[in-house]
Amino acid sequence: MEVLTRDARHLADRYARDGVVKVEDALNSYWLERLRDAVDEELKRGERYFAYRNMRMRPGTFQDFCLGSGIGRIVAEIGESSWVSLVFDTMFVKEPGTRTRTGWHTDQPYWPIEGPIMTAWIALDPVNADNGALEFIPGSHAWGKKFRPFRTDQNGAFVEYLRADDPQYCDMPDFEAERQKYDIEHWDLEPGDLVAFDGFMVHAAMGNSTSTRRRRGYAIRFALDRASYNPEQGVIDWLEDKSMSKGDPLKSDFFPVVYSR
Repeated sequence: MEVLTRDARHLADRYARDGVVKVEDALNSYWLERLRDAVDEELKRGERYFAYRNMRMRPGTFQDFCLGSGIGRIVAEIGESSWVSLVFDTMFVKEPGTRTRTGWHTDQPYWPIEGPIMTAWIALDPVNADNGALEFIPGSHAWGKKFRPFRTDQNGAFVEYLRADDPQYCDMPDFEAERQKYDIEHWDLEPGDLVAFDGFMVHAAMGNSTSTRRRRGYAIRFALDRASYNPEQGVIDWLEDKSMSKGDPLKSDFFPVVYSR
């Protein structure tokens, strides 16, 4: 099994400041082709857009990549973490003509986890503003805001807030209506590039307005060494680990350590 060799230590300072960085050529051709094939095979299930998750639980390419490719080392270097554990993986495929925009949101309020989480979002196709580039508000991870999770429809549009009366959360502003107030950034990506971003990063994704270009993205969520389990937050029951108690470091059979210095 091939191991990734990209050195990402030089990105640590920018990640700490902005909460998001681009890593060029993170994947080699071996993993790029395997993941493309695995994504296409998974799509045959015909699930809704947000339903492709936790593929890492089944033997195969996704599990091999998460546990054996060395992606955990890259995450540890960016986040300056002594260990990294695997939370879950998911895939986001916008086929040509999928014009629906994925609205502004943060991820971590959905999950029963406190402390630093990093997503590694891997481009399996060329990505730009025409076919679904991700957008970020750099520095928003450090605002100290826990924006309220919400339920979406099948296309990702807002339906209703979840835990509407829980005071630990606040409602999310309409960032799209106030774009001029923020320094919004996106990157064009080549296959094998990845974007690493914090669990509290405010982000969105453009629609795919092309008629010929796919946008296959594979995202893996990792916990860094200050992350802990907190079942009192989050709204996703499939991430609950009954073997853990509040405050436990996020390491268990369900959240396996994939890298340790």
